[in-house]
Amino acid sequence: MSTIRVGIFGTGGIAAAHVRALSKVENVSVVALCNHNIAKAEKFNADRVGGAAKCYSTMDAMLAGTQFDALYACIPPGAHNGEVEAAAAKGVHLFLEKPIALTLARAESIAAAVRKAGVKCQMGHNFRHTAPSIKLKSMIEDGSAGKPLLMQMSWYANRLHGDWWRDPKLGGGHLIEQAIHMYDLARYFLGEAESVTGACGRLGHDRFPQYRVDDTSAATIRFRNGAIASICASNCADPWSSLLSATIVCEKLFVQFNGPQDSMFLDHRGMTGEEAWPSGIERAPERIQNPDNGNDEITRNFIAGIRGTEPLRSSVEDGVEDLKLVLAVAKAGGRAQ
Repeated sequence: MSTIRVGIFGTGGIAAAHVRALSKVENVSVVALCNHNIAKAEKFNADRVGGAAKCYSTMDAMLAGTQFDALYACIPPGAHNGEVEAAAAKGVHLFLEKPIALTLARAESIAAAVRKAGVKCQMGHNFRHTAPSIKLKSMIEDGSAGKPLLMQMSWYANRLHGDWWRDPKLGGGHLIEQAIHMYDLARYFLGEAESVTGACGRLGHDRFPQYRVDDTSAATIRFRNGAIASICASNCADPWSSLLSATIVCEKLFVQFNGPQDSMFLDHRGMTGEEAWPSGIERAPERIQNPDNGNDEITRNFIAGIRGTEPLRSSVEDGVEDLKLVLAVAKAGGRAQ
């Protein structure tokens, strides 16, 4: 098995998480790092990669100076300026942190470059890659869950995050940068959206002048198959933890997520209460938990996709459609600026 050589564009916290995940995959080596502040790349190299990578201050220099098979783009969504398109043109496979970009024009530019080059592209929507999500997707696809009907999701946190995150031109806000995970899951389970209503705004952080993005949002989505989703998010909630929950109703299945890693599956076979109680069938929900974490699995799936041994779960087209969906919510709701 040949070694997959990896370059990393951006050397912040999420890049460190990806390096940890890559270290668990056989025959993978991080060989190049890029940060406009090369001192940060060099420190990351020493702290996270054992000094094994070459460091660069521009992607042009990294593409010219080191050969690598895959690129992890770990930069703010508003910082894209053609670098990943250039990597794709050289035949480099792409792992793109979400959202794919802040504008639809940039997202479609990236998608066009991926299609033209024929490279693999995995979007960083790691909630798709947990054991509960994998099981539910399989049951929807094989028909054992029946038709998906309703999904209700919420995500509550309370963090200021970094300067880039609070900048509407770089981070895009709570809805577009963070809550997009939930919109991606809704598309993953329910299909493509038909109509969207929503509201969003900066409601709880006015005392922080540097906080210039939305912190609260809510949306109702009707999907082409008739299913409905309700998605709420707020960055004004619990300062000590990040609380994500979801409920999915299918014709034959009821699922409750307590975070992306833990869930309860109740296979009720499509029975009503009047049918279930006299039948004598005991209520037996099954708990499905993730053995590792979604970040490890998404990286394993990405490397397997490059090697051609399994399909990727999140494509560049998913990145474009997810962005379209949250931008529609932002437009409907009066996005904070």
